[in-house]
Amino acid sequence: MRSVMIFCEGNHDVVFTARSLGVLQGAEWIGKPIRDLPSPFGQVPDPANPRQPKLKSLIAQRYSARSIDELRIQAAAHPPLPSFEALLRVTADDTLFVLVRSSGDGASVAAIELLRELQALLLPAFNTDVSQLAAVFLFDADVAGVASREATFATDYAAILDAAERPSHAQWVNGKEFPVGLYVFHDRASGTGTLEDILAPLVKNEWTDRWHAAESYVFLHEAAGDPVAIKPAERQKAQICITGQFRCPGDPMTEVIGRNGLPQDHFTCSQSQALVDFLNRVPWP
Repeated sequence: MRSVMIFCEGNHDVVFTARSLGVLQGAEWIGKPIRDLPSPFGQVPDPANPRQPKLKSLIAQRYSARSIDELRIQAAAHPPLPSFEALLRVTADDTLFVLVRSSGDGASVAAIELLRELQALLLPAFNTDVSQLAAVFLFDADVAGVASREATFATDYAAILDAAERPSHAQWVNGKEFPVGLYVFHDRASGTGTLEDILAPLVKNEWTDRWHAAESYVFLHEAAGDPVAIKPAERQKAQICITGQFRCPGDPMTEVIGRNGLPQDHFTCSQSQALVDFLNRVPWP
């Protein structure tokens, strides 16, 4: 089995990617207990000793080894970053997509550490379900643009990149130990922007009247110092949430764009297709 580790900046990226893979590629969500996930994410059982696995679950080990004494109670209630958010499997080519939330900027050290831990467990002696690894990183271009994001990525993730090959947007390279890819969400016209530039039209197309009403509401009631008045992405998030409250009352944006909100046919859009096509171009050895 091949595993593609998908590092996401936040929950919205996780939902968009998971739903796109599910609709366009038939990727199936794995809802098993952690111990029964494909190893090494789950454990490798020992037939001779059912009570003691040959290899403990990577996820269980990382979470159980966490020290929380110095954390505030609010932080202790959530898994440490990078956190495992979902595992999806495509049975046709036996590929496992692992979606990891890694908080974006400044997350490179922890992400690289996780990848090295995982790579060390893929030795033949452990007989894990996963035998090959690739890593892809999803980012927003933000106001600095795609080129700036590419340059920052090359610097932050130099430890896993070959010095002669640095990925551009929607490109894979052969890293030092495994393939590495980069995908940057942005507005195609400007080269800047965020995932919200992709999500906003989907929400608008589904609930057009509500979308325009939400736009008017934000415009009429925003104050000069409000985030929605400063950053376009924050305005879009607010508008998406307001629009979706009729379907998902009281819920955050992840639910509005999730399975209880936007219908699945929106995840056949060109941006979903571009992302899924890219995720399937891994240059496996």
